[in-house]
Amino acid sequence: MQSATKDGTGEVRDELEPLTSRFPPLINAESATWMSGRMGDPRVPGPSTYWIDAIVGLPEAGHAELLKDVATAELPLPEDFSPKLHGAIPTGPLLTSSDLNKRFSQGRFVCKVYVATDGRTVILSTLFQ
Repeated sequence: MQSATKDGTGEVRDELEPLTSRFPPLINAESATWMSGRMGDPRVPGPSTYWIDAIVGLPEAGHAELLKDVATAELPLPEDFSPKLHGAIPTGPLLTSSDLNKRFSQGRFVCKVYVATDGRTVILSTLFQ
């Protein structure tokens, strides 16, 4: 069985409200580059799973607050993270933890969250119905 692939318009977006309204830890975000869509074949009927991949710039204080939930281990981004966004990812380690993922995974959202060590950037890979 093949896993579902990400489908979308291919549009890279930069408005903040769709992210800040869904993810309270991003309420003070200063910038964002993101894409979204749905998983799988849009012709298949039934409930859909949607995705958001985002690179978000935070004020230094907001970034420092998220670092409190971070493990020291570096992990790679998910293999299916939107290739069009890779150029916006800062160089250097990406840190994560299950506590950080839980902080963003509220309600119907399941998030993988990474904090860059640049002092400003958070990266999200999210699924929801």
